[in-house]
Amino acid sequence: MKSLKLDYLKSLKWADYLFFALVEPRRLSGKIADAASKPLGGGIAIALCAVFSDILAASLLAVNTRFFYYKITYGFLLLSIIAFVKVLVTAGLIDMLCQFMGYPGAVRTMIVLILYSLFPQMFLLPLAYVFKVISFAPPFFYVLFSIALFVWSALIVITGISETHSVPFSKASLMFIFPYAFITLTGFLASLLALASVFGYFASI
Repeated sequence: MKSLKLDYLKSLKWADYLFFALVEPRRLSGKIADAASKPLGGGIAIALCAVFSDILAASLLAVNTRFFYYKITYGFLLLSIIAFVKVLVTAGLIDMLCQFMGYPGAVRTMIVLILYSLFPQMFLLPLAYVFKVISFAPPFFYVLFSIALFVWSALIVITGISETHSVPFSKASLMFIFPYAFITLTGFLASLLALASVFGYFASI
């Protein structure tokens, strides 16, 4: 088993997924959908590295205390769990919408595609570090690069959806936005119900 893993690493086949994620997301989705490929492990590793990179980049913005060691241990585990839950929920909602619109289910492809789409977010640490070193508005550029890299990841997923289901880019964009709109609307309604319950409780006292 160990020799097989070493052979796979030496073959550099895993590098194709990273290259396609950066420059050819359409080929990435096709490679993921290939039944012979097993890229899930690499996607999980990318997600973990992206979370770790974000923690370190955020730590550049403030003076670190002993709490820093909790952030890179317990915080890393917590944020990793949250990241995987977000990936599963987003992939599930996208796939549910696709099936509702008459397209075949491809939840496995969506999960792996979203995991690999996090690869650009690993660049947040070196980009933020440059402006930390020169002391030129690091918080501003941290936020700016975070937004820009999220948009890059979104484009990878949208392009992958477009290729997987053979739909126009605009329609794939709406499919990608659906989970975020659904979660936002659900959270807003839940907040209204919670507030109504709290006011009703105090009004009845």
